[in-house]
Amino acid sequence: MPYQEDFAVEQFMDAYETKAKYNLGETCCYSLSLDDIEKLSGNRFELDRSMRLTYRDIKGSDELRTQIAALYGSSLNLDNVLVSNGAIASNYLLYYTLVGKGDHVICVDPTYSQLYSVPDMFGADVDLLKLTEEDGYIPNINTLSAMIKENTKLIIINNPNNPLGSVIPNDIMKKICQLCEKHDIYLHSDEVYRPMFHSLGPDLEVPESACTLYSKAIVTCSMSKAYSVAGIRLGWMITADKQVLRDAASRRDYNTISVSVIDDRIAQYVLKNAYKVIERNIKLCKENYQYLTEFIDKHQNDFKYVATPQGGTVCLLRIKNITNTYDFATFLAEEFNVLAVPGEAFNFPGTLRIGYGNSKDDLINGLPLLKKANDLWIARH
Repeated sequence: MPYQEDFAVEQFMDAYETKAKYNLGETCCYSLSLDDIEKLSGNRFELDRSMRLTYRDIKGSDELRTQIAALYGSSLNLDNVLVSNGAIASNYLLYYTLVGKGDHVICVDPTYSQLYSVPDMFGADVDLLKLTEEDGYIPNINTLSAMIKENTKLIIINNPNNPLGSVIPNDIMKKICQLCEKHDIYLHSDEVYRPMFHSLGPDLEVPESACTLYSKAIVTCSMSKAYSVAGIRLGWMITADKQVLRDAASRRDYNTISVSVIDDRIAQYVLKNAYKVIERNIKLCKENYQYLTEFIDKHQNDFKYVATPQGGTVCLLRIKNITNTYDFATFLAEEFNVLAVPGEAFNFPGTLRIGYGNSKDDLINGLPLLKKANDLWIARH
């Protein structure tokens, strides 16, 4: 039986997410209801109540896949999209399809641990490309090139990065794609936080999606983070490589088969009104990020960004006087009712992952308690 390590970040979130009064660990933009989206857009959600609740569109409805493809420009269409039960299911399905014993995989680190843990579980030889301060916490092309072996099958990146919030610039994205093409390597780009590029600055452009830059790039994304409807559990993979999609669809027949037809219809409605949803969420993240930055500047002897966030909804916050942040995060949750994810879940001790896309009230009330907990922890230790 294949060994699968515990999923540290999900288990920590699960232990405290519903109990904590203030959620500084949330990774999704503050969740919306159908009523909320109607108020934002002026368009009402309509569902054909006579629709039979069958398996229906196994790959996802034509309407939904067309909408998803349109998010990536005109070069791809519905036949380049496979709908799944969230990005986490797409990621798993992709590795189930592509990698196994004898394959070499390179994955950025830190990142969402599923991205390297599952290929390892399937028997691949996984090497981690460490993101460093010297490189601005983006992949170093020379280091990546030197890591490639004859049996390298797949390179995995995450843009924007979870947990850092760093963004791979467009020129580096193109170089990664060119490197993969040179060696005929698949590229998986986890773009679950796209298009939340809210703080790039004037010298950076929004990076193109990998699936529009390279024919063997597979992008995964979902309705959860940027679109604020994690509860419908709907994601996708998109690629110009239709053989990968066919193989993935064949393997999915053995597990989830399809997504809910209700979720499919809700996703259509959200994407129909995506402009308003994204506009709202960009504004939310900018305001909350500014508030978080002001807090850090005020308490710079205690807290510091590991990397200055440029996109997404999360960042790693260095806790300057604490090394065991797993125990501290547990203390913070149990004694102060504040959830933040320990950096140990990302192989980055001495930090907490803070989500700033959630309700601003969580920041207003939770951050002072984080400071209070930090002071008390230091006094006791």
